[in-house]
Amino acid sequence: MRLANHLWDRFGALTLDDVPPEARVVAGHCVLDWFGCALAGSREPLSGILRDELGAQAGPCSIVGTDLHCAPGVAALVNGAAGHALDFDDTHGMMGGHPTVPVFPAALAQAQAMGASGERLLVAFIVGLEVESRVGALVGPAPYAKGWHSTSTIGVYGAAAAACRLLGANNEQFGRALGLAASQAGGLKANFGTMTKPFHAGHAAERGLLSARLAMRGFTSNPEALDGRQGYADAAASGRDAVDWERLEEQDGRFLIEDTLFKYHAACYLTHAAIESVGRLRLWLASAGVSAGDVEKAIVTVHPGLLDVCGIPEPRTGLEAKFSLTATTSLAMLGIDTTDTGTFVDETLDRPDVARMIDRVEVRTDRGLGNTQARVELRANGRSLEEFHDSGLPATDLEAQGVKLAAKMTGLTAPLLGAEASARLRDLSLHLASVDEVSEITGILAGSREAA
Repeated sequence: MRLANHLWDRFGALTLDDVPPEARVVAGHCVLDWFGCALAGSREPLSGILRDELGAQAGPCSIVGTDLHCAPGVAALVNGAAGHALDFDDTHGMMGGHPTVPVFPAALAQAQAMGASGERLLVAFIVGLEVESRVGALVGPAPYAKGWHSTSTIGVYGAAAAACRLLGANNEQFGRALGLAASQAGGLKANFGTMTKPFHAGHAAERGLLSARLAMRGFTSNPEALDGRQGYADAAASGRDAVDWERLEEQDGRFLIEDTLFKYHAACYLTHAAIESVGRLRLWLASAGVSAGDVEKAIVTVHPGLLDVCGIPEPRTGLEAKFSLTATTSLAMLGIDTTDTGTFVDETLDRPDVARMIDRVEVRTDRGLGNTQARVELRANGRSLEEFHDSGLPATDLEAQGVKLAAKMTGLTAPLLGAEASARLRDLSLHLASVDEVSEITGILAGSREAA
């Protein structure tokens, strides 16, 4: 139980007073962003399919964007998938995926089932994110490179940890939950660009929650099923001999939630560096009197690993476009708003100017670049200009980050809730610790103007 004890000795009794102010602020940003993404994502077809299949059940927990109530596990699954449906939610380099979406829905469902306070929910969420980030540090990037989707395969441990914190688990119970979660870690990158990618997030939330609840009842498992012989690390490609204890111990004393990265473009995060580079290059084009149609070629250079994540060369649907460097670069070149979730629909790809621009984008690779870095070269009218961007640097101005995320959240929720309810949800999200009971928030989500 070396890993379980290490993690639970650190986080099993965490309180809000133990969390530094900066980490609390970022935690509020994560909650704010998740509610916005989940509410907007509840209108996506995949969310409707899941509700039709699973939602008609009695229980204490809310399904975001509806007045439906269900069992905790169902709520975690459906809300987790909705939060990732737009692929607009936060990311984390150490965790190797999307940190909030597998953890917060599980914690929210358990908190609502218990009638817990906002402070207990917030602490549990922070615990879950810290645990999953450290598991990501421990196993490293090899499983993701092999084809496993970390949002699910690593996120399931965060979901279990968050639920364990709410349930008051001891070291032994947490170890059992960790072992159970290890046997339920699943999700393949082969399904990126389909409804199954968001399902991964919901699956991790539901499985992590179930692992914690079973462990509390005495259900047994091997607490070394993550890092031990023939455990997750062995089976998922990194190998237990490659488990990096030194890297894990380097994180002691830190709150990794502060390294969370937020999306302002509604596409795969690994396309954002290219989009930002193009945005700056467009300023040069405008000053030189060059139109996007004059661009003869756009060369996007990224790490080769990105081709397995966002390398769809000829996307056919709006969902596939989110995972296509050629498409996202083309949209940015044409000045089409990549911050708008409505951009990534099939009709956008049917536009002749988009199709022409996609044909002019060439993707090259350079192992010297990081996953969040990109170089973009534009060639037009006999001239060439290059720009570089790294989207993997956490914000240092948290106040400015909060303003941007509040605007993003308002854009996602005001059309569904109305301005007043949207503002109320924003304020409660940012000050979750002051909420007496989580039903204050879930009640707002059920008041959506638009029927699910």
